[in-house]
Amino acid sequence: MTPSPFANTTARLLGGAILAFGLIAAPAAMAADRRMVTFDSASPDARRLTGAGLTFVFTRSFFRTRILAVRATAVPVGIIPRPSRDGQINGQLDSLMGPDRGRGELYEIDAEKGEGRVMIQAFCPGARRGWLAIGSVYARKPLRVHAFGDDGTGGVRLCAAMDFSWRGEWTLPQPGRTDVTSAVFKPDYGRPGS
Repeated sequence: MTPSPFANTTARLLGGAILAFGLIAAPAAMAADRRMVTFDSASPDARRLTGAGLTFVFTRSFFRTRILAVRATAVPVGIIPRPSRDGQINGQLDSLMGPDRGRGELYEIDAEKGEGRVMIQAFCPGARRGWLAIGSVYARKPLRVHAFGDDGTGGVRLCAAMDFSWRGEWTLPQPGRTDVTSAVFKPDYGRPGS
């Protein structure tokens, strides 16, 4: 039995779609490699709350960035953020950002990992929970980070809007063979011989 012209066209379209997906997926897998960048404090709140600035470990695939760790650049204090999934809280956080509303990714600071509790208190004294809205992380471009804390009544409050300027990218410690986040949080990371 001879296949119909319709079946041939469908097979060609399906084959083309599979090929196109393969061409897109391969670079996306490569683009999800971990990177680490540093931003210097540029605003008074950033200097007051972070000292010299912040260092971020992240992955990017397509145009989405996922922050894996945030460290104070000058001292070995850091947090492991997790994407904020609570729609009600996210709505409150977003509404507090004023003209920056809708910009950046929302993360909750994990109080149990790294120095989460310390960082929550540093950003928002008196808060038990903390969140960050981290703007788009791009080389040679400024970055804005909003810090939030709970207000003790079930709501949230904006504690700081911090501005940072690009400093540079670091070489990660043996990607793929080392727990990158743990290595970045070691007190001697980045020093000669470490």
